[in-house]
Amino acid sequence: MRYFHLLISALIILSTTTKAQTGFGPEIGLGMSKMRFAPPLSFTAASVSGIASGKIGGLIDKPLNKHVFFQAGLSFSRKGAVREFSYYTNDSFSEAVNQTLSIYYIDLPLNVIWKSGRQGHGRLIAGVGATPSYIIAGKNKLHDNFVSQGVRTVTEDNTNIIVGQTVKGFDIGLNITAGYELATGLFFRGYYTIGVSDIGPGTEIDKNRMFGLAAGYLFGKGRNANKDTDGLIDKSKD
Repeated sequence: MRYFHLLISALIILSTTTKAQTGFGPEIGLGMSKMRFAPPLSFTAASVSGIASGKIGGLIDKPLNKHVFFQAGLSFSRKGAVREFSYYTNDSFSEAVNQTLSIYYIDLPLNVIWKSGRQGHGRLIAGVGATPSYIIAGKNKLHDNFVSQGVRTVTEDNTNIIVGQTVKGFDIGLNITAGYELATGLFFRGYYTIGVSDIGPGTEIDKNRMFGLAAGYLFGKGRNANKDTDGLIDKSKD
């Protein structure tokens, strides 16, 4: 949690100290989320399916040179999955669980982006990076079908996610992104984030996966072909 606060502070400092050179603006994305999931040791079978996911927030776009940029953002996202896991000993002793996790995060994506062509013109973009995240809310919808000594008990529950019990609060994922940025500053890109930290409690393994398509707009100097910035464009090489 302390490192998450430090990263947010670094983003604020970066955006204020480089305001004259950076682009900035909103971004929204829609997609799907799944998990790499291994149930607690007592369960012997498991399957996972995706849920609708998305993100909304903003980013800054700092040029390091004509083609390499550092992007940092702050966004609200939905991740999670539908999981089914079970064990079967005999007709008198078994359990089957259907669980839908809807997890809401504050994300801090940090990416290094390569851009083709020249600032102020349409250009391909591609990049890699990492996204630290922290849970701010969520729902744990559970259907549990338990049989013990021939007696069946069915439990339905829909509770708030409890950080540290349902899942761990802090997550970090690796990003891959690619797309196209127009001369106006409007951009479109695909993104994929694969969780590298295990957020599962106890012996359970949970690692987020999220992919989708995003659109955004970058304000700032050099975003328009008629407003080139000498500091960003080496005209002697054109």
